[in-house]
Amino acid sequence: MSFIRIQTPKLDSDGNYIGGSASILESVYVNDGGKFHCRQKNRESLGQVVFCDKERKCGIFLSKQRGLVAYDSQKDEFSIPDDDDPRLGKREHEAAPVHTVFGDSYLLMEFMRKNGYAGLLRNVFDRNFSYERILAHLIHDIAKDGSRISCSDFISKSFSSYILDSVSTKSLRSDSAYFDAMGDDDVKVSFFRSFVSMMRKKDKDFGKACYVDSTPLPNDIVDNPFNALCSHGTGVCEMMSRLVLVLDDKYGLPVWYDFIGGSILDVSTIMKVVDDVKATLDITIDSLVLDAGYVSKEMLSAFASSSSKTLVARMPARKGYPFRELYSMFHREMDKGKYAFVMRNHTYFGQKKEMVVQGVRIWCYVYVDKENALMGARRYMMENAEEYSSLSLHDKDWTLVKYGYFVLVANYEASPEEILSSYFSRAKIEEVFKTAKSYIALLPLSKWTAQRIKGKILSDMIALIITLNLQKELNSCGESLNDLWGACSSLMCIRNKGEAIVETASKRVKELFSIFSIPVPASVRINDFKKALQIKV
Repeated sequence: MSFIRIQTPKLDSDGNYIGGSASILESVYVNDGGKFHCRQKNRESLGQVVFCDKERKCGIFLSKQRGLVAYDSQKDEFSIPDDDDPRLGKREHEAAPVHTVFGDSYLLMEFMRKNGYAGLLRNVFDRNFSYERILAHLIHDIAKDGSRISCSDFISKSFSSYILDSVSTKSLRSDSAYFDAMGDDDVKVSFFRSFVSMMRKKDKDFGKACYVDSTPLPNDIVDNPFNALCSHGTGVCEMMSRLVLVLDDKYGLPVWYDFIGGSILDVSTIMKVVDDVKATLDITIDSLVLDAGYVSKEMLSAFASSSSKTLVARMPARKGYPFRELYSMFHREMDKGKYAFVMRNHTYFGQKKEMVVQGVRIWCYVYVDKENALMGARRYMMENAEEYSSLSLHDKDWTLVKYGYFVLVANYEASPEEILSSYFSRAKIEEVFKTAKSYIALLPLSKWTAQRIKGKILSDMIALIITLNLQKELNSCGESLNDLWGACSSLMCIRNKGEAIVETASKRVKELFSIFSIPVPASVRINDFKKALQIKV
């Protein structure tokens, strides 16, 4: 529910407001430990009060963002007052120039246009639902910079509202129709086929080498149809879903994903994703790099003798696996320089042995990260001096390595350095997951049907792909996404009929635009920019 708040009011003889400053407040319910209470949130400044009725239900205001505008709180609607509106009285009100945030949305739309994503989206989604509506959600998801501003409020204050004018900003607040449409499997398939095709025009080997991994998506929706009881990746049991991601090795971009219940984590899950990618995109996943949660007898059996796919996985430290047994085999060699190597500024011990694990003959690679082992052992001995002194000599030796000790399994023979380098490729996927959760707000999954949840994930994946491209350009210059959106949102424009007049950009904004080889315009003709984005005029 929205209502008008007026500060430093000035009233006429009838009790109506004819002065002061006003803003729109919104009542929201907050979950505080299971108890809900109401909180008021300032949604938008209305500026100077021209006239407002005594009940503060509706009035006319001189807004810095919207100019002279009428607002009805009961309908939650804005309108342009007529020149002869009696509420204006005899005063002459010069319409304030409408200052609109320009830099962030313009840069993003121009980046999408130059890199082919605007054309890709236009081709994929033209027949299913509004292309402009998709752009509106992507601009909000990518450029909001971690803020909790709603899509409707973000777009209404943005230059993009001039370009996406066929979309009602009010409808973006709770856009169930959009997420329902995005949840269709045909939309997902169509997008990724077009995306892979576009990338292969730039590099014919795109998608030839891919990795698979998953991340938990815990959330508070009890009736989420994808939720299942799971503890992998969280340390405790809870209800969650899992996002399985297929990542191109060279570019670090997602080429496919699947969304599963949290309890499903086995060889059949992986093989289903592998088969889906092959059948849908004609991409053969020839390399699997997996965490310990996937390792099982079935997984090892499926890849033990495979010649077409390579497997590297972390051995779980549980019963049935020779985790400590391998330590006993090699502990006398762990201090010998013969088996030491340096990778990523850490010194490692590495040895290998072929043996039978869970009834399957497979290669085991034993490692000790010397830096992590020493740091962990020192911390343990300082904090548990009495306990350490009571340990046996064998357990004391184990303490000195256990904080850096780990074992990898692989279905092929190579040097310990090569296998560890392959395993570190998982770091690319971890960075992608981190970006998705930090910048795209992949959580929470605040949708209530399977169709809408699938739609949100697809929308987030498209936003993630574009964000990763932006991030790659910025990282090469030592810049960050936070710096980009923070600085560019300071660049404003004023609309003058069919043209956006852009304020003088600061040196910092020009520097950030130049990273993407995009000049800061002095003005933008709205219809020309819409045509460039393939929006019908």
